[in-house]
Amino acid sequence: MQIAIGWLVLAAVITVCIGFILYRWQRPRLSKPYLVMAAVGMFFAVYYILNVVFGSGRTGWP
Repeated sequence: MQIAIGWLVLAAVITVCIGFILYRWQRPRLSKPYLVMAAVGMFFAVYYILNVVFGSGRTGWP
């Protein structure tokens, strides 16, 4: 499986933007470990969506 660097960077930018908005709007405040897990999950999900929709579409699965 090859990682597309362009989609990886774009996914990181999108994740930071969405994460910042969600962090500012969250009520009640969530714990830091939960926020880190959510951000990592969102990063991989956004990368997967970008790669499938706009990239090669190869996910690494046979």
